[in-house]
Amino acid sequence: MIQINTELSDRTADRLAYIQQNTEQDLTQILDAAIETYYQKLQQENKQRPFQMLEQSGFIGCCSVESDLSSSYKSVLKAELEAKYDHR
Repeated sequence: MIQINTELSDRTADRLAYIQQNTEQDLTQILDAAIETYYQKLQQENKQRPFQMLEQSGFIGCCSVESDLSSSYKSVLKAELEAKYDHR
């Protein structure tokens, strides 16, 4: 266990007193709850969305294709495979 000695501004001390009066918790319980809440918030903020991860990896935008590829992918794939394996 760590012992902490710190100074609080008047505003923060007033808020702490308010929390203690309304929750009947001691300072250790209040600090534990506050630190856990802050920790959880930071954990959530640090989780990246899959799109951000792909974008940072360089995968997104690493090539250029036809603008209508979503509707013409079968013909494009067929042409690429024929070009690659036509000699067989």
